[in-house]
Amino acid sequence: MNLLSSVYYQYLKENLLQLNPDFKNIDIEKRTFPDGEHYWRIENSQDISGKPAVYVCGTINDESILEAYNVACTLVRESCSSLHLVIPYFGYSTMERAVQAGEIVTAKNIAQLFSSIPPSANGNYIYMVDLHSINMQYYFGENVHPIHLTTEPLIYKIISDIRSKEGEVVLASADTGCAKWIEKMSDHMGVEAAFIVKQRISASETVVKALKANVKGKNIIIFDDMIRSGGTIINAAKAYKAMGAKDVFVICVHGILIHGAVEKLKDSGVIKKLYCTNTHPHAQNIHDDFVKVCDVSDIILKGLKI
Repeated sequence: MNLLSSVYYQYLKENLLQLNPDFKNIDIEKRTFPDGEHYWRIENSQDISGKPAVYVCGTINDESILEAYNVACTLVRESCSSLHLVIPYFGYSTMERAVQAGEIVTAKNIAQLFSSIPPSANGNYIYMVDLHSINMQYYFGENVHPIHLTTEPLIYKIISDIRSKEGEVVLASADTGCAKWIEKMSDHMGVEAAFIVKQRISASETVVKALKANVKGKNIIIFDDMIRSGGTIINAAKAYKAMGAKDVFVICVHGILIHGAVEKLKDSGVIKKLYCTNTHPHAQNIHDDFVKVCDVSDIILKGLKI
């Protein structure tokens, strides 16, 4: 089977190649014309025909969406036996529904775009890791088989490692969005849970409105599915510390971590360490002992339906 990746996800392709020697590496040539248009060419395209094609790509920005769509269509045109799109982080995932009139449900539109990729002989599969909203997998059309992968085994291991080093912990939320995750994981791990309710003031600012927690003198692990700027996490950590929490650790799946976010979290003085996965390319480029980045390649490999 053939393995390809978009420009942003070369690092995951390299990890998968190391894990599974049965993959055949296929490179993609990319050039940009003076007018800004892009040129792509699948190298060794003669090797595509009759074999499964695994393409690790993303929707982290508009350019990557277009690249993924163009390459995927070409893989089918080159007669891959089955198409397997691996999308570690589904961009625009917070725009999965309209709240105000006229808002564009970008996540659904992306799903519909990918659903228009011509079907390969043995079907098109799209693998997504810990979607912000599980219902997003139902946005795809009938010609696509969406598969939802979870990093829960990896998250459980991180929690266990923290417990073994720091002692008993309380698993905590940064807002109500991950409350069900927190309940499920705390039950599974046999630890206490703590919850926070926040109010959004603006697109970039939130305040804590309520706290349900028994955290005095205890280590706290705040879990969230994604971190962008870190403001919500810092506010939550300060609230738990104000209630007497000892040390605060943070775990997230998707470390989007926009420019300056890591420094902001570190300099807040209320977080001891941040753990995230490498589903987003930004996390791969972090070089700071404050952050531990965990690889999801094994989860992806085990989830492939080939």
